[in-house]
Amino acid sequence: MEGKIGNVFETQFRYTVRNNSYTSSPSTQTNSQESSTVKPFITNEVKEKSVNHILRNSGIAAGIGVVLLAPVVILASKGKFPKLSNYLTKRLNNISAKIQELKAKPQMTKAEMVYLDSLQKSKKNLNAAKGLLLNTGPLKDVLFEKILRKVGLGKVCNKVTGFFERMAVKMTSIAYKKSNSAFVLMKDSFAQANKNLLATSDKSKVVTINGASKTVAEWLGTANKKLSEIDNAYDSFRPQAVSKRYKWLSKQFNGLGDIVFDKTYGNLKKFLTTPKSWTSFITEDLASPVKIRFARNISNKKRIITNTRTDAAKELEKVVSNIESSLDMTHKGSVDLLKQLKKVIGEFTSVNNPASKESVIESLNKIILDSKNVLTDSDAKYSSITSKKISKSLGNIRYIISTDKKGKVEELLDIYKHLLSKEDYAALKKSVEKSRVAINNAVDTESDKFVDKMRDLKSGSALSDVGIGLLFPLGSTAVAMSMADTKEKKRSVGLNLGIPLLVGLATSMVGTVAMLAAGPSMALGLITSTITNQICSRVDDRLKKKDAEKNLAQIQQNQTASTKV
Repeated sequence: MEGKIGNVFETQFRYTVRNNSYTSSPSTQTNSQESSTVKPFITNEVKEKSVNHILRNSGIAAGIGVVLLAPVVILASKGKFPKLSNYLTKRLNNISAKIQELKAKPQMTKAEMVYLDSLQKSKKNLNAAKGLLLNTGPLKDVLFEKILRKVGLGKVCNKVTGFFERMAVKMTSIAYKKSNSAFVLMKDSFAQANKNLLATSDKSKVVTINGASKTVAEWLGTANKKLSEIDNAYDSFRPQAVSKRYKWLSKQFNGLGDIVFDKTYGNLKKFLTTPKSWTSFITEDLASPVKIRFARNISNKKRIITNTRTDAAKELEKVVSNIESSLDMTHKGSVDLLKQLKKVIGEFTSVNNPASKESVIESLNKIILDSKNVLTDSDAKYSSITSKKISKSLGNIRYIISTDKKGKVEELLDIYKHLLSKEDYAALKKSVEKSRVAINNAVDTESDKFVDKMRDLKSGSALSDVGIGLLFPLGSTAVAMSMADTKEKKRSVGLNLGIPLLVGLATSMVGTVAMLAAGPSMALGLITSTITNQICSRVDDRLKKKDAEKNLAQIQQNQTASTKV
């Protein structure tokens, strides 16, 4: 659970009892009376100023803490902080290009040799910085969980993590529930199309589709058979199947946090002195083989139902993106490998000029063969885990392309395109497209977002998010409340600090449960807490004005009574 930054932590007491009229006295008042009237106010003013200062500092301390923790929370969700990560990548690419340029010279001057040495050291340091940036999140998560378990809070850890796991499963089920509704409408559309054809068309008419000739009645029989096959295949996306896959995935990821801990803190000297062991996202690299297997299983079941060239292109694009994030883009061989891979994928996924499957697979086999030399090149310094991840991803690309074919839904559309009128076919296709989008979204939620969430949860992300993000700011609020010595000040702390924090934290929890990445979830919480703070601040201002007016009236009344006496 993420903390909130900004003026949420500002405890502002704009209206105090300090006022010119409070310390001034009527001309008829004696010096002793004036002194007795002013001194309490001076004392109160100093005391209140001190309390306000403490309260404000408490808020600032919370703000600073959360600002420091915010990047850590973002890192925990995706393993990178986009802007800084991109900046480091660009700098590394520029430095690498200059190094290659200098090395290409037949002879270097002493100044150029010194410059080359400086560039190589900079490259090493930037790679180290990027690696730490990638792994701050998981390092924070596994350490926090280890501490909690060491102090005997293992059961609490299991309950917190288990709660978020169940919520993640529930959100995945909701995605499939939406898909199921669209799927039912699609089946109804096909059934209505069949009914219309049987009532209005010549069932004995022979129609040729993709080289096969059958009567309308025979084609409708084929269509009904395919619909039945689609319905059976959809069993893989109903609650029982989703629950079964969750149990399998949970079992595969059990102990992931311990593995990460052993590879980092458990062997800290080696970890710190071997940059190649932490220049990529540790937990993602460890989870990658399971993620690829899990996603392939779901994709295979989905492609029985529906699969288009666009679907294949998106699936391949995602895999290539994962490979690119793992490659050392300062290494020439790695850059060339990526260029070749993108070129081959582009040829296959191009709708206007689809390359033959055999030719693409042949090119991919060559890329996979070349990748072995790239991944073992000492200049690139890939860890064994990263190399394994890249190799499996390349193999997955070859599998996706080699098994690519139309789904049953697309085969059905081919049939009805030749049997229905243009208007009826357009309506049917629209219904099919809604179902296709819904199931693709649900599959993406389970095979990507859900797996990433499980990966993070098994590494202790829920514990650190809740523990650090929740207890730290709430503890800060409690300290501020304890320092407030009056009912009015406690109320002000609650309005300016407590309520906005609670609203923001609640919003962030909802975002986390909904499997939003930690960054967007934190941003959502920040927005709601800031809005709440503005509302509460205005309420507090009005209440303080009323208190100030009431106190002033009382003081003036007392002064008038004193003058009369």
